[in-house]
Amino acid sequence: MRFAAALCLVALAVAGCGSAPKDSSKDFKGDERAVAAVVEDLESTARNEDEAKICTKLLSPSLLRALSEQGTNCRTAVRDAVKDTDSFDVQVDDVTIRATKATVKVTSGSGSNEKSDTLELERIGNAWKIASLGS
Repeated sequence: MRFAAALCLVALAVAGCGSAPKDSSKDFKGDERAVAAVVEDLESTARNEDEAKICTKLLSPSLLRALSEQGTNCRTAVRDAVKDTDSFDVQVDDVTIRATKATVKVTSGSGSNEKSDTLELERIGNAWKIASLGS
């Protein structure tokens, strides 16, 4: 399932991790920092295995609808994705904001296991929410 694979990219499992990951949101300012902070929050929330918070606070209504249309329960998908995640950190490399949409380029892993991906966020009220994982 695409959602589980993409969440594995962003989630950080605690096992085997020697030090706390760097908070890359501090490399940004203003709204870009707020967007990057959502990615960092997803990472730390996944580490704490708090699928309820991911589903209720971090994912957009449109992403939740897409999961439901696929016949997937969000909490189960998140729980399974976090269980399957290797130990790696996510670095937010770039944030681009256009009106109520944001594109976030991230890198995870290192060396031959390094992977780049793009997440989409949308502003819902005053909050940024994850609209798509891994495009």
